[in-house]
Amino acid sequence: MIPEATGQRAISIRLRRWFAAPRENVFRAWTNPEALKNWWCPMGWVPGDIEIDLRVAGTYRIGMRNMESGIPVSVYGRFLEVQRPERLVYTWQWENAFQDMPETRVTVQFVERGAGTEVVLTHENLPEIGVCLRHRSGWIAAWDRMEESCLKPRS
Repeated sequence: MIPEATGQRAISIRLRRWFAAPRENVFRAWTNPEALKNWWCPMGWVPGDIEIDLRVAGTYRIGMRNMESGIPVSVYGRFLEVQRPERLVYTWQWENAFQDMPETRVTVQFVERGAGTEVVLTHENLPEIGVCLRHRSGWIAAWDRMEESCLKPRS
């Protein structure tokens, strides 16, 4: 979970996390708009429009709104690879956040491990360490919410 420099200005992070859920369930939580509404937004934010065209060259937009200020923020991009339920590669661009941040790239692998799924995420082309660390903490917190809301075993 340590950020690593991959070039003079671009930084990549690689994160791994194991979930006690079948790979198809984890993949669905990652790609289904209704599931994303349950875990994507951090505290103080509410989901906005979420659209996903899950195919190569398809686009996505995940919107949210700050509860206090009402300011909308979205992340959007296009899918470069879709291998259900093993792997996703997509571009990543912010709207109304991280001004002047270049388009980045996210690769997510969903690997069957024992009775669950390991998610391996690589986020590339982050412009500087501060942005890198904010994205790292954002992914980790989002995974906590995803596990709690979508993947927790029902008793």
